[in-house]
Parts: sequence; structure tokens; C-alpha cells
Amino acid sequence: MKLNRILVATRGTAEDDESVRLACELARKPKAEIYIIYVIEVSRNLPLDAVVEADIEKAEKILTQVEKIAAEAKYEVQTNIIQSREAGPAIIDEAKDKKVDLVIMGLPYQERYGAFDMGKTVPYVLEEAPCRVILLREPFDKEQI
Repeated sequence: MKLNRILVATRGTAEDDESVRLACELARKPKAEIYIIYVIEVSRNLPLDAVVEADIEKAEKILTQVEKIAAEAKYEVQTNIIQSREAGPAIIDEAKDKKVDLVIMGLPYQERYGAFDMGKTVPYVLEEAPCRVILLREPFDKEQI
């Protein structure tokens, strides 16, 4: 797999750190560029360019954390906050704009109605991505229930 550009989509979950570590490891030998994004989903009752300070502060905090992870791995990354109505299309647009070869996303284990649920963003990205996608799902011990 030839990698020139990798996109890491963060969500503010524990998997973000592992996603960035994996991206740095995969990017090292080919010296690929790494783009890390956080998508703020803007409610439909607000204008798309609305400034929601709490969301921006959260995004900046998350991106600062993953920049530290990349720095520990001795890798330089580019970060960006994107505002969109939905995260899935924003991730795909960014992947296309940056012409990435790989998208990496973390996925927390979550259930809905008693069954594993990926939400709406991950299936959208898997279906629409113009490149390979790696999902890092957090481990889940069913005995914890």
C-alpha cells in the first residue's frame, strides 16, 4: 500500500490517540503527510458558520492532544477544525480535497437497542471513501456486562 497522505478523523474519544500513533507509524517510512481533522457538527437551527465557543474549545483541546501524540512519535502533522452539518460528508470532502490514500478513524464500542452500533458517520465514510479506510474499534469485554 503506497501512502503519500493520511487523514485521521478525530472524535474526542480514547481511540484518537491510537489512531494518530498508527498514522505516524504507517507514514514514517514513505514520509507521508498526515492531516488530522475534527468536525464540529453544527445544528440545523444555526448558520453553518456559527461560532459556538464551547465546540471550538473542545476541538482545539482534542487537536492539541493529538498533536502532542504525534510530537512524541516525532512526526509533524497538520490539523484542522471543520464545521459541517454532518461529520461523514465533511470527512469525505476533506479526503477528496487532500487526495489522501488512507483514512483512519477510531470507533468506540457502543450499543443501541442491545446491539453493537457504529452510528451514522462510520458507515457513510466506509461507503463513500475514495481510498482505503482503517477503523480502530476499542476493545470490549462482554463479561463486563
